[in-house]
Amino acid sequence: MFSPYEELEYLSDYLPEEGEAVLVVRESGELICKPWSQDDLREGIHDSQLYGMLVQANERLSSVGTTPLWVAGIALVWLAIVVHGLLGVGWDRWYLIPGCSIPVLYGALYWMKKRQQAYFQNAILPMLQTELRNRQTPFYSLVAGIRQHEEFRCLLDEIVHWSPLKSEL
Repeated sequence: MFSPYEELEYLSDYLPEEGEAVLVVRESGELICKPWSQDDLREGIHDSQLYGMLVQANERLSSVGTTPLWVAGIALVWLAIVVHGLLGVGWDRWYLIPGCSIPVLYGALYWMKKRQQAYFQNAILPMLQTELRNRQTPFYSLVAGIRQHEEFRCLLDEIVHWSPLKSEL
C-alpha cells in the first residue's frame, strides 16, 4: 500500500492534457482519478467582445428609462407649484402632493418599461439573435451567463420575458 503522497505522485503521470481537469477522490481507501469539467452555466461570459456588446446593450436599456424619470420629476415639481401656489391649497393639506405623486410615478414607470421593451425588441434582440447564431450559442446559456453578472440587471429583466419559442433563433 502506498502513502497518499505516493499515490498522488503515481496519478500525476496519468493527468490529462493541459486545459483538462481531473478530480481525485478517495473511495474505499483508494485514490481514484475522475474527469472533471466546470459547469458551463456558472462560468458567466468570458468572451470580451460578447461581454462588451452586452454591457453596451444594458447601458442603452438603462438610458432609455431616464427620459420618463426626468419628465416625472419635473411634473411633480410643477404639480406642487400648481397645488400650493396657484390653487392656494395650504400646508394643512400636504397629503395632496404624495397622493398626486403616486399616479405620476406609476405612469412614469409604466412609460419607462414600455420604452425599454420596445427598444429591446427593435434594437437589442436582433443583435443578440445574430450573435447567438454566429457563435452557435444556445439562448438559455446566454441567459445563464447574463444572470451571473449583477451589472446586467436591466438586460436580464427584458431577456427573461422573451422566449426563443416566439421566434426562430
